[in-house]
Amino acid sequence: MYDTNVCATKAVLGAARAVGIGNLLYVSSVLALFHPGASRIDESTPLADLSEAYSRSKRDSEAYVRGLQQQSVPVQITYPTAVIGPDDPKLSAANRGQASLVGQMLPRSKTGFQCVDVRDLAQAHVWLLKHPADREFESARYIVGGHVYPWDELRLRLEALLGRRIFSPRVPPRLMRFMGATADRVKAPVPFETQISAESMTINTQWSPADSSRFLTRSGLCFRSGDETFGDTIRWLVETGHVPHKKAGRLVPTGTVPVIGKHGAP
Repeated sequence: MYDTNVCATKAVLGAARAVGIGNLLYVSSVLALFHPGASRIDESTPLADLSEAYSRSKRDSEAYVRGLQQQSVPVQITYPTAVIGPDDPKLSAANRGQASLVGQMLPRSKTGFQCVDVRDLAQAHVWLLKHPADREFESARYIVGGHVYPWDELRLRLEALLGRRIFSPRVPPRLMRFMGATADRVKAPVPFETQISAESMTINTQWSPADSSRFLTRSGLCFRSGDETFGDTIRWLVETGHVPHKKAGRLVPTGTVPVIGKHGAP
């Protein structure tokens, strides 16, 4: 993953620079700016010190792209937070997380969850491509972060949408980080698939809100409501069998037939 992400970034943007393409957009990740426990993150935040392959690849690709900006290569950078929304062809990690929160458990801890609707992110990218930077390329960096939801608020919001209670135990932050560190130690000799890791649990318990003010001020755009994002996402997860109908509450799409999921359960 690391080699593919970093080498592909250098190959594609390097080639674009070589042939003189004058309007480039690189999609980074707010993880490249993540500093546990900081009061906020913005475009001036230093690059992060990260451990997992995906996170390191975003940070090191970012360093390369910033180098291009310093050389006046016309490339803009965006930093999405967790991207959720309907019509996800490969079920991203963020949407898998949504399916787990609704269908299984929403553990509550410190800080919260920040996400952006995929449709808002797409609109932001279209806008930036239509309004390329023509100077001061080093300031052409934009957090597109959507909304921040403290864990308690997220539980209440989802329960109101679903019309039912969600299993949502309060878990001490230190316990969550211990679970992540333990999973990393176990995965070293015996690899297995899990979303639990030391880094992911640090993100879940020490998230710093990412500030989208620069992009919103420049573009004049706004982010759609969380109810619309979560509602459309959950309906789609149900329609495609990623969330059981019985877990969808009042969001069960009218007239739909239960889909057999990959584990054989409707």
